Amino acid sequence: MLTEFDQNTIANMTVALDYVCKKVPADKDSTELRKRIADELMQCARSGKRSVIDLQNAGLNVLKATTKPTGFNCALGRTASIPAGHRD
Repeated sequence: MLTEFDQNTIANMTVALDYVCKKVPADKDSTELRKRIADELMQCARSGKRSVIDLQNAGLNVLKATTKPTGFNCALGRTASIPAGHRD
């Protein structure tokens, strides 16, 4: 429920939601994804992180989790098929 947030927080959430939704690839766009992003923004705000940057990052994390490629760990830059003994 949005009445639990002040006007500044609602404005920041709106800006963050617009920003993140513009980054959604057309082939991944859905009402369900937008709702998950919005839900995450609300959870972020409830936790006390209410700046536009914090809210954008929370939304982008949902987007990244939804659109990340399979079989490749982007954070490590390694494919899943490299044997453990041959990693850097």
